[in-house]
Amino acid sequence: MTEAFLIATAIFEKATPILKIHGLNEPRWRRDVEKGARIGPWLQASYTVLDEKKWQSKGACLYLVRGSDGRIRYVGISRNGVKHRWRLSPALDALTLQPQAKRQLFHSQCWKHLEAEYKTSPLMQYEVRFIEGDALRSLIARMQGPLVGFLALGNDDEGLVAGVERWLCNNKSNDLVSWNSAMTRKK
Repeated sequence: MTEAFLIATAIFEKATPILKIHGLNEPRWRRDVEKGARIGPWLQASYTVLDEKKWQSKGACLYLVRGSDGRIRYVGISRNGVKHRWRLSPALDALTLQPQAKRQLFHSQCWKHLEAEYKTSPLMQYEVRFIEGDALRSLIARMQGPLVGFLALGNDDEGLVAGVERWLCNNKSNDLVSWNSAMTRKK
């Protein structure tokens, strides 16, 4: 295991659990948008919001997706809270294009990876956790190590979470941010 993976795992362990994705299932749905690469059709997620209050919170945060095998698949940031990245999208039935009564959980960067992994590991579950700037700053100060330089950003929460995201992505491995494509050093 790499130092970056161990640091990411320490951040994940201190972060707040916000979503549990139990699996994917039919029927397929499409996003209710006119065009674009992320329309679908997509499998539906079976999921639980673990902390509704935190799910609704706003502000700069770092979020991580970990599979039930312990590998951290994705790291991302939001300036407006996790709900704006892991959104509940208006949905259409993939075949009839009729609106569905229930909005569908969706993350534009992760969904194709979730579906691909579902084909080979249908029992895999995922947990999404997030950590806000103040808590991340406090954790970095206690951990020391390579992220301590980001403490020079002071109370700039957006800068802090963006810097940590970039550092983790630059240290990509099989166990760390395998679903991230932006800001990663391709190996």
